[in-house]
Amino acid sequence: MTDFSLEQARSIAVAAQGLYTRSAPSHAEETLRGLGCIQLDTISVVRRSHELVQFARRVPVAEAQRLISQVTPPVLFEYWAHAASLIPLSHWPLFAFRRRHFAAKGWTGPPVDPDAVKHVRAVLTERTAVTISDLGGAKGSGWERSSANKWALEWLLATGELACVHRRGWQRVYQRAETVIPEDLLRAEPDDAECLHALTRLAVRALGVATTDDVADYFRLPQGKVAACLAELEEAEPASVEGWTERAWVCRTVLSTPPVDDTLCTPLSPFDSLIWHRPRMRRLFGVEYLLEAYKPAAKRECGYFGMPVLVGHSLVGRVAVRISKGHALIEGHQLVDGQDPAHLRHALAIICAWANAHSVPTLPQPPSLTGAAS
Repeated sequence: MTDFSLEQARSIAVAAQGLYTRSAPSHAEETLRGLGCIQLDTISVVRRSHELVQFARRVPVAEAQRLISQVTPPVLFEYWAHAASLIPLSHWPLFAFRRRHFAAKGWTGPPVDPDAVKHVRAVLTERTAVTISDLGGAKGSGWERSSANKWALEWLLATGELACVHRRGWQRVYQRAETVIPEDLLRAEPDDAECLHALTRLAVRALGVATTDDVADYFRLPQGKVAACLAELEEAEPASVEGWTERAWVCRTVLSTPPVDDTLCTPLSPFDSLIWHRPRMRRLFGVEYLLEAYKPAAKRECGYFGMPVLVGHSLVGRVAVRISKGHALIEGHQLVDGQDPAHLRHALAIICAWANAHSVPTLPQPPSLTGAAS
């Protein structure tokens, strides 16, 4: 078993996530393959989260926007990985276990109307693709938007009868899976054990160093089965990390990654895969930033969409910005004790550039975040 300092563990984790260097810009597809999945979210007060994840890894703006547009041949599909996510198309077979589970045991979502399922199937025998708007839309607002046709589409997506390989605007485009998933991928049906083993391997590579719980959380896999997979993986070796009470696993292939650029400042989406598992964020970086979008405004410590700021391999604070019609409004910000406020100003300038804001507002003296690791 190898022992790592906390600083070494941070460096390994940041490098494994492709956040470590100022090298030439990455490609969107390369970034997606390296991460294994990119979480989607509807919030867009700065940019959509899946775009922010790519910007943080030096993917050019135009290419990041193009990733979910209609690309021929398709390069990704949307499915349940770490929540709703973009996933490389080559990984379609690896989620066969989840599609089978939905088909056999149902889901915990809203009831699915059999007549709506029949209707959706009938429409897709006449049309090559549909959005929910094509089927009458949904009623309500936000998370409450619903309709029988919406849940019929989502059910058929969950079981693999339909697939989504691009969006139109921000709406999923649903198509029959056999029309957009290559035949060799569509016919591949690895058993549950093969799926879990492959996804465990991908998660370890993407995380670099992690506990069993971290690995299981990456694709939302059963922790007990992940533990068994880790014990068999050649790429993963047991490790201990300074201050961690649980045993860690380290991916051998990332140990040779070039060192992290300690001067690189990178704002992160709250849904970035480096930090989306809050217990891991606390263990690695000494802070635990919670998304406050669903808190009443008066109870927020930072703001609606607080973006953590990574400098080298440390989280130095966060800044919450809302950008509308090219104007940036700072809702709040925090700085870890002992860190330089210039880091937040630099991050703010980067965020404004990503969102095409006309000017960068002045950042007032930030409140400190006492007790957080530097």
